[in-house]
Amino acid sequence: MKLTQEKLVVIFAQKRNMGRPVFLIGFMGCGKSTTGKKLAKNIGYAFFDTDTEIEKMTGKSIPEIFEQEGEAAFRMIEHSVIESLSQRKNAIVATGGGTPCFYNNIQIMRDAGITVYLRMSAESLAKRLQQSKTVRPLLLRLSPAQLLPAIEEQLEKRKPFYEQASLKIKGENLDIESLIKAVRAELFR
Repeated sequence: MKLTQEKLVVIFAQKRNMGRPVFLIGFMGCGKSTTGKKLAKNIGYAFFDTDTEIEKMTGKSIPEIFEQEGEAAFRMIEHSVIESLSQRKNAIVATGGGTPCFYNNIQIMRDAGITVYLRMSAESLAKRLQQSKTVRPLLLRLSPAQLLPAIEEQLEKRKPFYEQASLKIKGENLDIESLIKAVRAELFR
């Protein structure tokens, strides 16, 4: 088979997308870390969690950073982690819920790779977060009655950032096989 210039252009375009990082975005508790680990294993990519990377970099837990340094300092550190991870090849990155909404993080992620929004209703998120054992600094001072309205308010503010994702996937009852197919199609497009 003779390779024409047109075939070479298609092959080059496919190779250009291969290896690009995949960023999972969405509200806290939507399953980015759990889904990211499964996705990474299935497509043979390394897995990174921005919160874990921040904790390694600072030697502090996320709640400690929020308490001692404040949210603004946390967001600056988070931004530097996104800049660094955007340079990685063959990586699945689970981001924090607010990551896409600060600085130009959503643009950095979109330019570097594929963004996947794990979309969930406020009600589903509230149920998951009430059952979660993970300490969430932005929810610490909320009573159970305040949780759902707070999530609805934050979700509305963050939606314009989340909706910029390359792929939007329903997070409730997530079908990992469908997600893998969608990500592969995007990588080899």
